Formats: sequence, C-alpha cells, structure tokens
Amino acid sequence: MAERRPRRSPKARRRLASLTRGEAIAAVAAVLLLAFLFFDWYGAEVSGQAREIKLGGGASAAGGNAWQTLEVGSVLFALVALAAIGAAALRLSRAKWSPEVPPSAVVAVGGGLATLAALFRILAPPDLGNFGGIPLNASVQIGAYLGLAASAGIAYGGYRAMGERGTSFAQIAEELSSRRRRRPKKIAPKRPPRPAKSASQRRSQSSSD
Repeated sequence: MAERRPRRSPKARRRLASLTRGEAIAAVAAVLLLAFLFFDWYGAEVSGQAREIKLGGGASAAGGNAWQTLEVGSVLFALVALAAIGAAALRLSRAKWSPEVPPSAVVAVGGGLATLAALFRILAPPDLGNFGGIPLNASVQIGAYLGLAASAGIAYGGYRAMGERGTSFAQIAEELSSRRRRRPKKIAPKRPPRPAKSASQRRSQSSSD
C-alpha cells in the first residue's frame, strides 16, 4: 500500500502563493548558484596538457571551484544569491518593512552584475600562477557555465518580479527623486537677539575702555 504524502497546510500554500513567478525563479536560481560555486570552474593546463598538480588554496589542476579560484568574485556571487533568497523570504514572512528600493529591483541589478562577472570570467579566466616556473593556463570547466546560467536566472527572475509587482526602474528613480524633494531642508536655528544695553551699562563699558 502506497504511503500518502503529507499535504501542505492551507497557511503554507497561501504563503507560497504570495510569491510571484519571478520571485520563485530568482530564489531557485539563487540556491543553484550557491551549489554551483562548489563545482569545478577552472582546470589548469601546463604547455597545453592538463596535469594533476596542486594549485594555491588546495585546488588541483583537475579542477578548482569558484571559492578556490575567484576569491572576491565568489563572494559577489554568494551575496547576490543570498539577496535573492532573502527577498523571497521577506515576501513569505509577510513583513511590514518596505524598503525604498523594492527587493525585486535589487535582485535584478545584482543578478545582472553577477551575470556580467561570470561572463567576464569565462572570457578572461583568472591567473592561476605557475608551477615550477611554468605558467599555468586556466581552462574553463562546467561550473563556470552553470554559474553563468544561474546568475542569468536570478537577473531574469528579479526583472520579471518587478513587472509582476507593477514597478520599473524608471518608476523607482522617479519615486526616489520625489522623496528627496519632499524631505524638509534642515534650517539652522536663529539666534535670539541680544538685549539692548541700558545707558548705565554703556557708561560703565565706556569708562572701563
């Protein structure tokens, strides 16, 4: 007898339904991007032939993941992925906090930057140093292409979520500029006028001079 799968509660279904299609796409792509950071992004070749040699950070010539070969770039990818996951979590939690810039816009911009960074690192692989005085040539592995696809998925999901929420970059820029104009300007407090000196005070001051 087949076991029955536990059904989701109506509350959980309502929360999941609060996510738009774009937000769900961005969140799934973000989880995949975090996983792809541990895939092999680059291999090392000496004189055009791949060899099993040890690279810096414990990576081998057979393949180094994003954390081992990209350093700062891997942090950028992780931050973009966490931002997309955080935006989805914020929507699911139904928090009342609403930032000035919609989270979907932040996800779209971050995903775009991550996509450009991944594409750049495919066209221009990082310098892997040398082995025994011989320069190492980096060969792009499957992890880099998967990271590019996941980054593009985050950008697409964030941009789609903006449209599904009825916003655009032009509207965000206009709203931010109007908020700046509405903010009251700080005016320096005026100093109270000094009380006029009496005749006796003026005579005493002139005599002291």
